[in-house]
Amino acid sequence: MRSNLKRYLFKLKYVFAFLIFGACITFVGESSLINRMEQWKEITKLKSEIDIYQRRFNQDKETLNSLKNDPEALKQIARERYYMKTEDEDIFVIEDED
Repeated sequence: MRSNLKRYLFKLKYVFAFLIFGACITFVGESSLINRMEQWKEITKLKSEIDIYQRRFNQDKETLNSLKNDPEALKQIARERYYMKTEDEDIFVIEDED
């Protein structure tokens, strides 16, 4: 009986080796599949952040160019962002409580 079990296990040695190899690849080490999936998610998140910052950079670049070349744009930015006014007008700022 013991020899039959040994023969059976000897025939399955490649299956055992493959299962052990698969477990090591999946769970053990820095380059395991689990770590790679986490790193892939992090890379995807960082790429989306890069896109957001690139769009914001392009918008700020356009605003800066318009501020350098157009005095009306400078007035508009001063009024909208910094609540500046001319001498002959009044500004009322209404803020939501939310």
